[in-house]
Amino acid sequence: MVNAHLRSKIDIRPALTLLITASLMLGAGSAFAENGPGKKMPPPIVPIETVKTASVTIHQTFSGVTQAERQVDVRAQVSGILKTRAYVEGQKVDKGTPLFVIDDKPYVAALNEAIANQSSAEAALNAAQRNWNRIKTLYSKGVASVKERDDAQSALEMAQAAVKVAQAKKVAARINVDYTRINAPIAGIAGRRTVAVGNLVNVGDTLTQIEAIDPIQVILTTSADNPYADSPALKPDPDHPIPATLLFGAEGTKRLDGKLNYRAVSIDPNTNSITLRGIFPNPDQALQPNEFVRVNVAVDKLDAALVIPQTALTSGIRPGSHAVYTVDSQNKITLTPVELGPMSDQGQVIQSGLSAGQRIVTDGLVKLRPDIVVEPYKAGKEKTGKE
Repeated sequence: MVNAHLRSKIDIRPALTLLITASLMLGAGSAFAENGPGKKMPPPIVPIETVKTASVTIHQTFSGVTQAERQVDVRAQVSGILKTRAYVEGQKVDKGTPLFVIDDKPYVAALNEAIANQSSAEAALNAAQRNWNRIKTLYSKGVASVKERDDAQSALEMAQAAVKVAQAKKVAARINVDYTRINAPIAGIAGRRTVAVGNLVNVGDTLTQIEAIDPIQVILTTSADNPYADSPALKPDPDHPIPATLLFGAEGTKRLDGKLNYRAVSIDPNTNSITLRGIFPNPDQALQPNEFVRVNVAVDKLDAALVIPQTALTSGIRPGSHAVYTVDSQNKITLTPVELGPMSDQGQVIQSGLSAGQRIVTDGLVKLRPDIVVEPYKAGKEKTGKE
């Protein structure tokens, strides 16, 4: 009984195998019937564009570093004890804003002394003037001698000189008093103080620094081998500035319009580069010194250039070469090598390889291969709008 039961199980398995195999063959036959050799894959649907000439502007973007438009060290011009600091560090200050005060007592005393000395000299001058007037009258009458006249004249001249010396000393003393009150020489951002209140400062000691960052300047470089290095667009000067756009922020999304106004005369022999400077408004202090930014400049204009979308470009047959897919009247595509010109504001300029009126595929290049037929539609329109 056991052997019969086992034999029945063994006998069933080949039958099941044959049944499954038959089902698979039937399915494969149906699929072959639906997609037999008479059926073809539909042609790829791709956007096309007719190559045209256009007037374009060529832009170049340069890397640069921001710098303060002006940077001034605020220094002590007289010695003394620093009495007060009158500003907030990091604060925006106007020209003439009080910054520091140095103890002025010795300088006020020197000024008062100079004022007194001037008064004394003026009194001596008045006496000499009266004596001269008297001697001159007596000499004209023959009463005074030549020596008396000369002595009186010399005394008058010396008194006049003494008054001028006293006046100059008074001016110098007043200047020293004024120097004890240190004001901002320019408008800008006042930096951290370098000397604390109560310390003795000497002539020439740096007390703080002021940076003017509105406008802010950008120092940028370009290679001397740049084909546009000698173009007017990259030869600015103060009398002939060149419009430029500063790009900064995340991925260059923020922009400031300004100008280039300086180009170095000589080429840097170490880097073979040319230095230029741009000036850009910065009223909100969005830019700080020593930031890395980019500067975009229109370097040339072409009146009749062949321009195509950059998405139409693919790799050519040779390494490093470029090509496009052109479409003939039968909608058959050909891989056509092209030589690239510069990038413009309207797309990629083609130097050679294409001519106006040719049709090219502008997108979806990964699904294409040479000599296949495509179903084109005009770029920028719905796919139902076939040509």
